[in-house]
Amino acid sequence: MLKAIEVSIEKMELYVSKLENQTGLIIEAVGEQDEKGEKMMNDMIDEDNNVCDSAVNMCSKLELLKTKTSEMPEDEVKEDEERLARTLDLQREEEQEIRLVTFGSEKEKVIKTSPTKVVLEMKGGGDMKITANIVPNITGSIYRKPVNVTEMKSFKELTQSMDLADTVPTEIETDTIDLLIGNDFYLDIILGHKIEIQPGLYLLASKFGWILTGRTNEVNEESSEANMLILTHGQNISKTEVFTNLDDSIPCQPNLEDFWQLESIGIKDLSFNTEDDTVMNHFKDNLIFQDNRYSVKWPWKDENPDIPDNRPLAVGRLKSLVSKFQSKPDILNKYNDVIVDQLDKNIIEKVERKFRDGICHYIPHHAVIKPDKATTKLRVVYDASAKTRSDNRSLNECLYRGPVMLRDLCGLLMRFRLHKIGIVADIEKAFLQIGLQKSQRDVTRFLWLKDISSPSTDPYNIQEYRFCRVPFGIISSPFILGATMDYHLETCDSEIAQQLRDGIYMDNVITGVDSVSEASDLYKESKQIFSEASMNLREWASNDASLHQCAS
Repeated sequence: MLKAIEVSIEKMELYVSKLENQTGLIIEAVGEQDEKGEKMMNDMIDEDNNVCDSAVNMCSKLELLKTKTSEMPEDEVKEDEERLARTLDLQREEEQEIRLVTFGSEKEKVIKTSPTKVVLEMKGGGDMKITANIVPNITGSIYRKPVNVTEMKSFKELTQSMDLADTVPTEIETDTIDLLIGNDFYLDIILGHKIEIQPGLYLLASKFGWILTGRTNEVNEESSEANMLILTHGQNISKTEVFTNLDDSIPCQPNLEDFWQLESIGIKDLSFNTEDDTVMNHFKDNLIFQDNRYSVKWPWKDENPDIPDNRPLAVGRLKSLVSKFQSKPDILNKYNDVIVDQLDKNIIEKVERKFRDGICHYIPHHAVIKPDKATTKLRVVYDASAKTRSDNRSLNECLYRGPVMLRDLCGLLMRFRLHKIGIVADIEKAFLQIGLQKSQRDVTRFLWLKDISSPSTDPYNIQEYRFCRVPFGIISSPFILGATMDYHLETCDSEIAQQLRDGIYMDNVITGVDSVSEASDLYKESKQIFSEASMNLREWASNDASLHQCAS
C-alpha cells in the first residue's frame, strides 16, 4: 500500500485512478530535478503531454506497473484528471517547468508539473521513498493479451504456489498506466531470481511478488500492436517446452541473433576478456619447468594484496575439527595419513611460524568422506574463502579466477563417439602435480597436529605446514591446471598430444581410436607424455578388452 494514503498494492495492481485518460505519476529519484531525470522524461512524453506507447515499449530503462481495468463514462474523464492526486491527498510542492523532447520529435515542449513525495510499502515489509511528478496523462490505453505458454497446464500448476505480482490475462483486456517507474528504482524492486517458463518468457522475483515478463511464442498476423504486459522485442522462431530452473539474472538479447548465430557444438573459439588476457599473460611469463615439473605463481589482483594471516581462524577450525572426530579415531587416523603421505611426497612441507618467504596466510581445512569412491575415500578440502570478518579479504578474493580452460563438452563427446574404441583415463591427483614457486607458498599455510595419538590442540602440539604444490580449493587452481596441461601438450610435437589436448576435460582424458594397435600406441605414448610433466594417467577404461590387458 501507499503509507498514509490508504491505497492497496495487491498483485502489483495499483487500485487508483480507473480511466483511460487519468492523472499519472512519473516516478524519479528522491531529490531535486536533475538533467538526467529531465532527459528521461524528455524521451517519454510526446507533444500532447502523453507518454509515447512506442517509447514505453522500446525503452529498456522503464518498468511498468499496471492498474486494474475499470470503465468510466467519458463525461467524467476530464473531471477525474486531478482526482488521483486528491484521492491520495498528495502534498504538492512548488511547481516546476520541464523541457521535453519526445521520441520521434525534434521540437522541445515545456510543461509545468508539481512534484510530490510518497512512500511505497513492499510485500514482506520495507518501504521505498520516492518523488513523483504529477502529469495529466502518462499514456493512453494499452492491451493485455492472453499469455501464449506452450504447456499451460504446467504453468498454472507452477503459479498456484507462487505469490504473483499481477494477474495473468486469459482474454484481451484494456488497461491504463498509473505509475511509471524509472530505471533508478529497478534494482531496488527486482530480486535476483528468475524461473524460465519457456525460452524468452520468465517469472522474475520482485518485492511486489513474481512478475511475468519477457517474450512469447505468439505471432499475431492480424495486429501489429505490442503486448504491453509482456514487454517484447521480437518473436521467438521456435517453440519449446516449459522449464522451471532457477537462474541468477535475466539475459536480455534480441532473438534476431538466432538467425545468424550457430549453436556452440565444439566449433566455437575460446573467448577471453581483457582480465583473462592479463591472467594468461601472467601465467606464461612466470611458468617454470624444472626437475620434470611445472611451477607457477598465483595470479594476484594486486601487487601487494591486503590479506590478513587468518591464523586465529585456522586454530579455531582445527580445534573444531579435532573435537568432531575425537570419538571417531579411525577417521582422525585416516586424516593424519593423508597429511603424512603428502609430506612424504613433498606435496607439503613443514615450516616454522617465524620463517616467511612472502605474504603469510593460513587456510582452514575439513574432511569430505566418500566411502563409495574407489580411490580416495577421505579428502582434505581447504577453504580459501574463509575470513575472520566480513570487511576482510579472503585468499580467493585476492586472486583472479582466470579464464575457463574447459573444452566444449558437447563437441568433446561428439568427437569421442566418432571412434570405434572409446578410451577414458584420469590424471592422478592432477592439481598436486603442479609446483608452487617458493615466493607463493606462504599464503597456503595450514595447521595440523604433531602427535595424533594425543589429539590436543595446545600450541605445543600444533605443527605448521605449507603447500609446495597447487592445492584444490583455491579459486585459481582450475585455471592453473588447465593452462599448464594445455601448454605442456601444445609443446609436445605429436599427433597423439594434440588428440589428448582436444580430449582433456579438467583432469580427465576422453578420447578414442579405431583399432587395437592405435589404442596400444595411444596408451604408451600418452603415459610417456604425462610422465614428462610428473603426471600419471590412471583408471583406464574402454569398450575394448585388449586395452584393459595393456593397462593392467
